Amino acid sequence: MESQIKVELQSWMGSDRMIAESAWTSSTTLQGKQKRTEADVERVVRTLIKEKHATPIESVVFRFWLKLPIQTDRQHMTHRIASQNGMSGRYRTMPAEWLHVTEDISVITAKLQERRMHLPHYENLCQQANDWYQALILDLKEAEKAAEITNKEYKRLREFYRGVLPQNNMTERITILNLRSFSNYQKLRNSEHAQLEIQQLAQLMLEAVENSNACPIAIKSLKEVNWDI
Repeated sequence: MESQIKVELQSWMGSDRMIAESAWTSSTTLQGKQKRTEADVERVVRTLIKEKHATPIESVVFRFWLKLPIQTDRQHMTHRIASQNGMSGRYRTMPAEWLHVTEDISVITAKLQERRMHLPHYENLCQQANDWYQALILDLKEAEKAAEITNKEYKRLREFYRGVLPQNNMTERITILNLRSFSNYQKLRNSEHAQLEIQQLAQLMLEAVENSNACPIAIKSLKEVNWDI
């Protein structure tokens, strides 16, 4: 089954050379930096990461678009050193999509035998909550058109009643973070100790960065030290 969790690396700033040049600022002129070779860049980047001189790697910045369940978004947002913008239930009608039962959950559920009577209701409950919300929004829009409520009142009702939607409903987010924060994120979230959904999100973010080839030396070096910077 194709994953419902999606990641797109929309843009980035920086490179391995920019990391090295940030470090050289303390000891080299602009003209001196320009004379440094790619071998010099690799040597310095590897040394910085190995010796945990982290500030220069903040020269690389990533901008991600993410699609993820609300419950995973709550974990994602605990990483404070980032710029965040997310979907708003005041200005948008929340999409009627939720995280479906995954294969591993189905396998575990199959072991419960007589207790399984409660678990199939998950999809129905998600469907009912989303149907109720979507119908309510349509009704509120008609009430606004009929001047029964103002646009401000319509937005207030919409932002309040979105609370009925399940924590596994999908949402969207823009996250901007530098490579140092990205490394910390990978260390904590791309780990067997993290919840499976946020592991998947972290892995997709890593794959997007690796595919971009933005700073391959730094990424390889960070992986070698288990993202400990």
